[in-house]
Amino acid sequence: MPRALTVIIAFHWAALLCLSGARTVAAPGTAALTDVIATGAVAAIQFMAALAFFWAMVSVLIDSDSEEAGQGNVAKIAVAVGLLATTAGALSPALAGDVAVLQLAALQFAGLLVSHLIMQAERPVVRAPVGANDNSRAAARLLAVLAATDAKINRMTRSGSGAPGDFWR
Repeated sequence: MPRALTVIIAFHWAALLCLSGARTVAAPGTAALTDVIATGAVAAIQFMAALAFFWAMVSVLIDSDSEEAGQGNVAKIAVAVGLLATTAGALSPALAGDVAVLQLAALQFAGLLVSHLIMQAERPVVRAPVGANDNSRAAARLLAVLAATDAKINRMTRSGSGAPGDFWR
């Protein structure tokens, strides 16, 4: 079954975060080395988040995003990196006192969390077949209890004297 919403959402966030990283790189700033390093780090995180969402989109398209393939967490990783990129992008302007960036970051957080819920709801439910050994622990415990009970009964009938301490020997 195609997961169209997951593909659309992953493409949307990949494009949005890629554009945000390009805007971060192209933004005019001071020539101080710390500002250049901070801008480069924020842009790198945003590009990594865009790549993570692109990876989630491709893994859904080629149907490798399943529990059997061991890649059921691709969308979760992409959302986590997207939240990190949103935090990193809003941190320096927020410290400078720009309140509008905090409002935009809050909207991005809400959008990423809703996107995560939609992507997780659209995942196929994996039902493992019920095997014969699923209740092996319960069966082993039952067999052990039956063996212990049988041993106690054999001791009680074998002793025959009926002394008060014979039951626990």
